[in-house]
Amino acid sequence: MSSEVIDIRRLHADDFSSLLEAEGRAWSEHLRWDYAPAARVIRACLTDRRLNGYALMNGATVEGYSFYICEGDKGLIGDCFVASQAAVPDDVFRLLDYVLETLMAWPGVRRIETQLPHFSAEALEPCFRRHGFNTYVRRFMLLDLDKFHMQIPRVATPSDPLRSGEFAIEPWERRHDQQVADLVCRTYRGHIDAVINDQYASAHGASRLIENIVELRGCGDQVPRASLVATYMPSGKLAGLVALTGVRRHTAHIPQVAVAPEFQSMGLGAALLAAAFREASCRGYREVSLTVTDLNRQAVRFYERLGFSTFRTFGAYVWDA
Repeated sequence: MSSEVIDIRRLHADDFSSLLEAEGRAWSEHLRWDYAPAARVIRACLTDRRLNGYALMNGATVEGYSFYICEGDKGLIGDCFVASQAAVPDDVFRLLDYVLETLMAWPGVRRIETQLPHFSAEALEPCFRRHGFNTYVRRFMLLDLDKFHMQIPRVATPSDPLRSGEFAIEPWERRHDQQVADLVCRTYRGHIDAVINDQYASAHGASRLIENIVELRGCGDQVPRASLVATYMPSGKLAGLVALTGVRRHTAHIPQVAVAPEFQSMGLGAALLAAAFREASCRGYREVSLTVTDLNRQAVRFYERLGFSTFRTFGAYVWDA
């Protein structure tokens, strides 16, 4: 039986039960992430018919779905998932074509972004290229915390910036949020990640990023006392930060790390990460994941020196009118 693509709002939340369970297994097995909190939010939106998107149907079975969000002049594809071996590539492309054509025809939309970790960049690139998108490869990387603690002497920098007394590290608290957003915006100005996600390119956007991490918990719950900020004591200004969240029982994730340009290459980033990892280990976490853009070769090499290894690649796609 051939598949068809229909508006997601024509279906009931229960129609997606098997698909959401399959996606939860995919997140756990391939991305080392507990998808249950996100699945509950999606189910609630499906129940209230508040989700815009399309479903890939084979008879009465939902084999895949993709949903999108419009925020002002920007469209975001929030997800695209197809049950394992349930659909051929042409079916996935048809599903995405519906979403992309809808967003590109949406009044006022001038930019579309998405990152789709269930697929390699190469798998979806032909579909997005046909619609005029640029493709960027992203890496999921993973660090075994036990191995990291064993090799700290090897990865440590020759001069520890904390020993000089010029920097003080403390837990990230809500009173730091605005300074953190300002630092993120300044650090990522002109960066490849600001091309992929334009929130990095403005102070308002950076504030939204921080709100998503801290308030909305878009990347899991913060690990207590493991999200840290570093202050340059002579000026009292924020010099660096790292956010650490829990995404499943023994897996932590780094949704954000930044060191101000004037303090880079001093070992401050490594010192922040080492302190965060010690706290995470004390709380029972055994591994830490992160995502990084492949074109950011300096960051990739830095993480590899710390002991991170790539376990999956996926695509980020951007269209800008």
